[in-house]
Amino acid sequence: MAVGDIYRIFVKFDLDSLEGKERYTVEIGKTHFTVVVLDSITRQYEGKSDFIKLHYYPIRDWRQAGLKKASYINISSTISFDFREILKSGKYTGQLSFTDIKELARFIQTYKKRLEAYNKANAKENP
Repeated sequence: MAVGDIYRIFVKFDLDSLEGKERYTVEIGKTHFTVVVLDSITRQYEGKSDFIKLHYYPIRDWRQAGLKKASYINISSTISFDFREILKSGKYTGQLSFTDIKELARFIQTYKKRLEAYNKANAKENP
């Protein structure tokens, strides 16, 4: 298991719920037995608001990553799993390319600036 690995795993809708659904996730970090993932890879991008699109990193090499269609990583939601749970019930899909890993890191690092620019532009439009 490594940064950039994509797994399909059951993700609860919220921590107190037993309900959820299988989602494609991407590993972004790990400590001891805990794996931190961005818990939503989606194909749904068109029709989303500009604000929502601020959170969606477009996976460039999605075929190489084992995905069937062009997909986006939602950076706004992370979740931690015990790595044994991923090994037991997760389904390995593939891995982000080195380029995508670098670009995703840059996308996350520049999120605050993009959000500030978005808020500034919208403040001018809606005083």
